[in-house]
Amino acid sequence: MTANTSALVLALTLTLCGAWPTDALAQEPSTASSVVQFFVHSDPPDMTMPWQTDGASLYGGSGVIIDGNRILTNAHVVEYAVGIEVKRADASERFSARVTFISHDADLALVEVEDSRFFQGTRPIPLGQMPKLEQGVQVWGFPEGGQTLSITSGIVSRIEVDSYLQSGRRLLSTQIDAAINSGNSGGPVIGGEAIVGIAMQALEEAENVGYMVPAPVIRHFLEDVEDGHYDGFPRLGVRLQNMESEPQRVAAGMRSGQTGALVMRVDYGGPAYGTLRPRDVLLAIDGHAIANDLTVASPLIGRVHYSMIYQSRQIGERVAVSLLRNGQRLTKTIELRAHTPLVPGRRTTELPRYLVFAGLVFQPLSADYFDYFRRPPPNLVSVPWNHGVTKERREVIVLQRVLPDPVNRGYQNWEDEVVRLVNGVVPRDMTHLAQIIDRAQGRWLRVLMEDGHLITLDRAAARAATERVLESYGIADDRYLGSDPRPPRKRRKRRR
Repeated sequence: MTANTSALVLALTLTLCGAWPTDALAQEPSTASSVVQFFVHSDPPDMTMPWQTDGASLYGGSGVIIDGNRILTNAHVVEYAVGIEVKRADASERFSARVTFISHDADLALVEVEDSRFFQGTRPIPLGQMPKLEQGVQVWGFPEGGQTLSITSGIVSRIEVDSYLQSGRRLLSTQIDAAINSGNSGGPVIGGEAIVGIAMQALEEAENVGYMVPAPVIRHFLEDVEDGHYDGFPRLGVRLQNMESEPQRVAAGMRSGQTGALVMRVDYGGPAYGTLRPRDVLLAIDGHAIANDLTVASPLIGRVHYSMIYQSRQIGERVAVSLLRNGQRLTKTIELRAHTPLVPGRRTTELPRYLVFAGLVFQPLSADYFDYFRRPPPNLVSVPWNHGVTKERREVIVLQRVLPDPVNRGYQNWEDEVVRLVNGVVPRDMTHLAQIIDRAQGRWLRVLMEDGHLITLDRAAARAATERVLESYGIADDRYLGSDPRPPRKRRKRRR
């Protein structure tokens, strides 16, 4: 070795040891250090017997560490959790965790770990922007089939407003062609060095067609909970019809080249109630013109469903709307308030509401109720899902089942019947139903179903039999109404 060569070797050695010490390289947190494996013991309610639960089961999932020592994952990974443990991809120790905020609408949740050791040697992964079509992405997580970290690659193949399985809510969604399997849920989808989405669901009928919650929806959720309270994603409380028919446009008084959407329905008490009317033509929201096919132009996405415009805003904000009413152009504002549709999607992980009277089990219809059954109950298939909240009805009340007792003989095989009237009164919601029954007078209590079937009970005998039914079936309380000021008593599980 010559002197010059020796000097070069020494210089390289000093450079490597000085500028890039091996210790520093070893300590530099990797992306894997911020990918989290979930072990969740979940005990969901039994929707057929809402006073008890199904029993705990262990589920797996994925998540990612973001700023503020928070873990971001899917709502469906941690819903109904009675115990949560998490483990980093680069470590072996499990740590206890708990949910701090959950959004069933967007299928997102924030989880915290009190033990600060969990976050030592990690770096939070920043939240990026909305990915573009054909952009390359990587899905990180812990799918079934192994215990170690899995990374799959693909591209963004579609961006649109689509239904989220967790809630049935239509929000901005991104389709990717990377494999997403059971256990991937909640894991980060990374583009470049940032999170561009959270893996949430896959299309079973196709290969490598997965969906993620995109960055704008994640950012909305994170900004929402900054005040310590989750408000949700706004609704207008309207139902619109496209205006692709030229006669429809002419009859509505629209000029040539003018586009918009016909207002079919305005929910009673909803954000647009009192501002929009049926037969109005909604032309624009916050300056974004609505096309005749119910889409708007987005510079980052292209054409997308009009609902994305107001869903990107927070509850409490206002949006400006332009409309035609009887041929006259008007501009108005709508305050985006919380609004629940007649048949809601998943709302919270609270215990399901119910009322038991004389063995008749009443519940409100919701996505939770439907999702419990592999096939929708035949009697509920024709329920008017698209009907809105009215002054008379804010929920659809269902006779879920009848617990057999001599007092209800003749009705014991009835189930999944929509209730129309109780003693001639439309029950607005579960609390109103309880009031009708509790305050009923006269000899008879009559419950008329939507299909015309009628239950007639001797009111005094039915009231006397209720306690007997509760004792026979191991039910601790005849009701849980959610907003009821009386907290439900501790519930006993019935041996099955």
